Amino acid sequence: MEPDTEKSFLVAVPSNDGITIYPKMLGMARFFYIYKIVNNREIVFLEKRSNPYETTMQHLKTMDVYTVINDCKVILSTYIGKKGIERLKQKGVEMVFMKGDIAGALNSLLDN
Repeated sequence: MEPDTEKSFLVAVPSNDGITIYPKMLGMARFFYIYKIVNNREIVFLEKRSNPYETTMQHLKTMDVYTVINDCKVILSTYIGKKGIERLKQKGVEMVFMKGDIAGALNSLLDN
């Protein structure tokens, strides 16, 4: 039996419609769509998670939002505030900033 060499990671994408990346701040999106990247060649949709912080405004909001997606290694977003970026980097989260179509953005992750 061969050892399990599958390498995978989760990607969180903020979106209200499941088609396009939410164009505003990460924490303002209604949902987070969670995808699994397997062996850097396959994209698998896992689930849609609600964002309970969508309409709130509080200090350290990015960290509250992160509790919803903290199992994800990568966040694919259009915009995250400067302080939020710094705090997420401290947590070891990789951030990729893109606009537009989710499918195209995920496919471009595979190309890198």
